[in-house]
Formats: sequence, C-alpha cells, structure tokens
Amino acid sequence: MKKIFTFWLGLVVACNAQQNPPKKFDYRFEIGSYFSITNKLPFWQSSNQFGSIPSDLPAFLCRQSIKTQKDTLNRFFKFDYGFEAVTILGKNPQLLLPEGFLCTKLGKFEIYAGRRKEIFGIVDTLLSSGSVSWSGNAMPIPKVQIGMPNYTKLFFKWLSFKGTYSHGWFGNQTFAKGYYLHQKSLFFRLGKPASMLNLYGGIVHNVTWGGTPKNTLPINDDRLYNGKFPADWYVYGNVVLPLKGLWKQSPKYYTYNAFETTNHFGNQLGSVDAAAEFKFKKSKLILYRQFLFDDGQLFGLTNTDDGLYGVSFTPKPESSFKRVVFEYLFTKNQGRYVAGIGRLLNMPDRHPNEESFLFNHQQYFDGWSYNKRTIGTPFLTPEQNIRNENQLGNGNVFVNNNRIWAFYGALLNQIGTISFSNRLSFSRNFGNTSLLGRVIEPVDQISYSVNTTVPLRRLKADLNVNVSVDHGDLIKDNYGSYISLIKKW
Repeated sequence: MKKIFTFWLGLVVACNAQQNPPKKFDYRFEIGSYFSITNKLPFWQSSNQFGSIPSDLPAFLCRQSIKTQKDTLNRFFKFDYGFEAVTILGKNPQLLLPEGFLCTKLGKFEIYAGRRKEIFGIVDTLLSSGSVSWSGNAMPIPKVQIGMPNYTKLFFKWLSFKGTYSHGWFGNQTFAKGYYLHQKSLFFRLGKPASMLNLYGGIVHNVTWGGTPKNTLPINDDRLYNGKFPADWYVYGNVVLPLKGLWKQSPKYYTYNAFETTNHFGNQLGSVDAAAEFKFKKSKLILYRQFLFDDGQLFGLTNTDDGLYGVSFTPKPESSFKRVVFEYLFTKNQGRYVAGIGRLLNMPDRHPNEESFLFNHQQYFDGWSYNKRTIGTPFLTPEQNIRNENQLGNGNVFVNNNRIWAFYGALLNQIGTISFSNRLSFSRNFGNTSLLGRVIEPVDQISYSVNTTVPLRRLKADLNVNVSVDHGDLIKDNYGSYISLIKKW
C-alpha cells in the first residue's frame, strides 16, 4: 500500500513542480475515505458514479484524471484525450479505469475509441436521478463511436440535430462472454439556440447481441445458434434495424432459432425522449419525459406510462438556489396492460400476454448491466443489494425488483463560497410478480444525501464532504460518509 501511495503522490508533486506549463490539459487529483455502519455504500453514494466506487467499506480512495483543456491543433481538426485512474485500498483493493479514450474531431463530427463517461437521453445531467437507459451508474463500456455531439443546423436555423452511432464490447460477464453493444441516438431541436422556447425530441436505442453463454443450456435450446447466441452480418442488420416486416422477406430469416424470430435479435431497449425548454430573462425551466421501451411495446402504445417524468429549474444567478430538479419514475406496466393513451385511442394490444421483464433477458442473464451494476436508472436495484427477505432467490435474474414508482428531488444551493447538493428519494417497490409466480408485498425506501464543497484558499483545493442515509424495507438501513480533498491544475 505504501508503494502505491508513494507512486501517486510522486505524480502529484511532479505535476505541481512545473513552472507555468502551457495549459493544454486539466489535471485533477482527489484523495479521500469512505465509512458506513453496514460496510456498504448508501444508495446515493453508490449511484451514478460510473462504477468507480469501492465494493466494501471502510475504504481509501485515490482518483487522478487528465483531459485536454483546449484544442491542440487547428479549428477544423482537433485531437482530444482523457484518462482517469481510481485506486481503492481496503478490504478489496482495486485499480479501476473508468475513463480512457482518444478522440478525433473533424468539423462537426467526432470519432473516439475507449471508455468515456457519457449520459444518453434528455435529463438534467447535473442533478437527475439517472437517465432511464444510460445513466452513468455503471462503468463506461469500451466502444468505438462516431457522431455529432453538438446540435447542428439542419436546413433551417430553427431546426438542428445531433446523434451518435457506436459498437461496444461487454467482454467477460457473469453469465456470458464475448458479446457486443450496439448503440445509436438521434435528437432534434426546434427553435434557435437563443429562442425563448426550444422543443426537443429523440431516441436512444441499445442492443446487446452475440457472444457465448457461460452457464450450461440444453443442447437443443432455441436460444442458441450453433452453440452461441447469433452473431453475423445478417443478425447485425436486424440489430441495427429491428423491423421484422423488412427482414421476414428473406428466407435466411427463418434459418435462425425460434427465440430470435419470435422476439428480436439480442436484448433491445432504450427510450424515446421529449422536452420543452423555456428561457426567461435570467432563469430557465426544462420539462422532460423519457418513454422507456423494451422489445417494441412502446410503439404499440402498450406501456407509454413507463418511464421518467422530470422538471428542472435554474433560478437567477444571484439567487442562493442554483438549481432544483423534481422527477417521477414509473415502471409497473411492462406490457401488463394497455396504457391510458392507447385506451383513449382504442388501440388494440399488439403484445397480448407479453411482459417485457425490464432490464432482464432470457438469453443474457446479466440483464441490462455491466460489471454487476445497472446501466440505466439505479432505482432498478440488483438482488444482491436488497434485504434477504425481499430477494426472490433466482440467481439467473439480474434485477428482481423492477416494478417500482419513485419520487425524487434534488437541490443545488450555495451560501457564500460553500456549495451544497441535496438528493432525496422515496420509492415503493413491488419486486417482480412474474418471476416465480410469487406476489411481492410492496416495500418503501427513503434515501437522502447531501454533498458539501468547501474551498480551501490557502491550499488552492476543495474539501468535499458527503453524508448519506438509507431507511426503509428494501435495503438495509445505513449511514455513510465520504470525505475527500480535491486539487485541480
């Protein structure tokens, strides 16, 4: 441990000893410690931290990150990079690399390779409880991505768009190995950037596909194709464009197993997002809605009530309250009934008796997770994180508690030079009644966290103090703290 600490400290001293170096990058160093009464992190200390957290407490953490600060070449061609290393010392020592990427930008386009911290979907990325399908709750998945990260004019000054297209690698997980991620996003904005009103809409589409199961499945199991999950160029076409009517025209479609042709190739999920942004003289209000879909039920208006509802308000700069966010998450439909808008339009149920079993899959038993952490909203908690009496005892299912509703509020305020970030959530959790034919009594959960940042002028650093509390019947009651010193160059 002494050698590791000496190594990190030496790097910090070396960087600080340079005399007025040209600032082409930002360097950040953080050192801190965790403590809790259950030796596990409270809910809001572990959520949306990009997986760079200790698994057991008490623990000591050292974090270093470096990123480009400004363009290194000309305006059209730009080269960016980023790297972050987290060393955790404690009961389970770890070296984590939550970020490490190289990025090339050509005008409005960019292409990057590696791990990069990202959130997909229209939410308040600073204070949100988490975008429903890609929240930053898990370690970033290594991928290659091409796209236009910023809104760019399309035909008219009042119409702009942005989008991404990527291929990623899940690697070796608990129940499967060598499988892939396909992800794409496309968003539009109506209104000029300086307009009083902007309307937004778009989609995030995620697919896990290919790979080999690590658990033993029957030889003639219709989930397998030559002993693996299907993965070829024809399958990739179905993954990119999951339109059964298009692909059924080819005889090759029927050469695959019944599991794929009855459902979709791979595990497909995502969100369709809509938002309205109102700009006032010195303040801003954003209303957003994320419609969560799994296996196409959303487009039949079956489960349009599943998803995230949110409002974000940014007051005047001189106010001590810097931002306020309220959100409501609902995931109890999952194809069990036709949602209200579908009934209003007298739409038939296009998926009768089909439940989406949200964030789980009958091929990929790891579900919508990476390194045992939920990729989407952290409210859909893995079974290993909840009380023993609420577990359903099925080790082949990642999220056994995926039917919930939750209220969430967050407040960012500042008094003098000291800033406070508060998060409070209340959820009612219904387990998953379809899993073992067992009715789960609803249980309530309250979680609270306050994070305080105090500038230390003499050290030219920040003192960061976080206190979090959990109380309820879903997870064990807990109290935890995290204290760290953050230095930036």
